[in-house]
Amino acid sequence: MAAAAISLPRSPSLLQPTRRRSAPPACTQSERGVSFDPGSAFYRSDSAAGRDLAVLAATLHRRRGRPDPSAPFLCLDAMCGCGVRALRYLAQAGADFVWANDASEALRPIILANLCRFERGSPEAVAGCRRWVVSHNDATRLLAERYLRREYFDVIDVDSFGGDAAYVRAALLALKIGGLLYLTSTDWRSARGYGSRRWRCTGSISFGISHNTPILVFCVSWSYLSSNGTTMQRKR
Repeated sequence: MAAAAISLPRSPSLLQPTRRRSAPPACTQSERGVSFDPGSAFYRSDSAAGRDLAVLAATLHRRRGRPDPSAPFLCLDAMCGCGVRALRYLAQAGADFVWANDASEALRPIILANLCRFERGSPEAVAGCRRWVVSHNDATRLLAERYLRREYFDVIDVDSFGGDAAYVRAALLALKIGGLLYLTSTDWRSARGYGSRRWRCTGSISFGISHNTPILVFCVSWSYLSSNGTTMQRKR
């Protein structure tokens, strides 16, 4: 079982007998064939291209880039929001196990409901195999704890607001040798001091780097917001 090598976070749900979960709430969004409910979490449909590249990079890495292809394919989403990216890693990238983390405990019900959609009725669920876990920690602390426990991941995904510099070192420590680090930086031009009084740049830049596989993906999506409310969007 993929989760056997990972120290799962202690929570009341793990210490008490398993109860039958109620059916997840009705889906309100669909992204590339994956249905989910964003709830109150921040969700930007225009950033789907960045998530597409994350899934593509992870899939290529699983098939071609790992030193030991027979080992369980482990992914960690450090800032999962509503859990759509973690859900897509399970459903589309072939992840054997996904650790979905978000600092906000208020999002726990919606994350659990979304991940349960993938699990319900699957052979792994029937056999009692756990393919995902949800936690609510600061991303740097979570990554550092995984490193100290010598629990390393094939893919680590950090989708943050602002720059990613504060998380890179901890992410690299928790990454397997030969692993894939996928970063998304939101509002990157403003964070670096660009822009003017009239125009403000918001959006995201995503890129993935693999140690031993020729994978380098790059996606930019941004919006220029003028002082009179006019919005211009560009992607490349």
